[in-house]
Amino acid sequence: MIWLLAGCGGLAETLFLRHDGADLRVRIEGPSDPPAIVALLHGGPGGNSEEYNTGSWQDTVEAEVAVAYLDQRGQGASQGVYDAEDVTVAQLAADTDAVLALLEARFPGTPLVLMGHSWGGALGIATLLQTDAPARLSGWIEVDGAHDVLLLNRLAVPMFLSEGEAQIDAGRNVGRWSEIVSFAEGVNVERITADDSSRINRYGFEAEALIPEVSVEEGGALDLAGYYLSSSVGWPTERWVGNHTADLLAYEAEQTGFSEQLHHIGTPSLLLWGAYDFVVPAALGADAASRMPDAELVVLPRSGHAPMFNEPAAFSDTILGFVHEVIE
Repeated sequence: MIWLLAGCGGLAETLFLRHDGADLRVRIEGPSDPPAIVALLHGGPGGNSEEYNTGSWQDTVEAEVAVAYLDQRGQGASQGVYDAEDVTVAQLAADTDAVLALLEARFPGTPLVLMGHSWGGALGIATLLQTDAPARLSGWIEVDGAHDVLLLNRLAVPMFLSEGEAQIDAGRNVGRWSEIVSFAEGVNVERITADDSSRINRYGFEAEALIPEVSVEEGGALDLAGYYLSSSVGWPTERWVGNHTADLLAYEAEQTGFSEQLHHIGTPSLLLWGAYDFVVPAALGADAASRMPDAELVVLPRSGHAPMFNEPAAFSDTILGFVHEVIE
């Protein structure tokens, strides 16, 4: 079942697709007759698409192609009635393929490109490997994607050490970096525990904030306040529901490891990373590029885990360049 809410002036539609008990919300914005549609998978688990529908990057991209912002099952404005057992990576991948089929039917003949950020990168890879999505897609864009949690944790530890020692030698935030380096020195990368993984994630965001080279052009407190005020779902409810879904997916997400299967992905792919992403290091993108038959890695030099907000102009130009290349 599909519900459609349309806007005026350009393409501005909100669709709700009922799939396996979930009512999946998809917001589509862009030119009236788009040459391509980029379907966006948000981060998390527990995130939402409206956090991405802000800032200059989406204005630039939507001036040329449409962007379909999907709220994943149990997240954002998506709703439904289903069991906790239905909240799995395989189910979310099937949901994603169903949304792509909907876009295919709604915009016949229009090329589709799938893009996933962070957790959305892992979900996008699962969708490519486990569903019929590759037959629908002209391209795949992974942005700082967490498609192999064990490997990204292993790669984060030496990054903490090398960058931390360089920052300490430069006399920058010596106390904070000393704590991060001390933690990294105590991690056995061959036996990373759940506590190690949690602390790597937390220290990753902290480390990025300590790097003066990382640009913070957008996505600050004012932007977040604007997002919460304009959210289509009351933000306390959105956060509670998202956190519940994150808890349901937590164990499976932590076990996610698709590196050994990446060679099966023949879809033309752009792997776009921030050079100072400690949460999902660019080394994971380089590893993925070496395994995939048709993939290009681009590393933005002044970005961390969210390059769409760190370097929005470079991010948008890279996205649009790839999209136009794969649809020509």
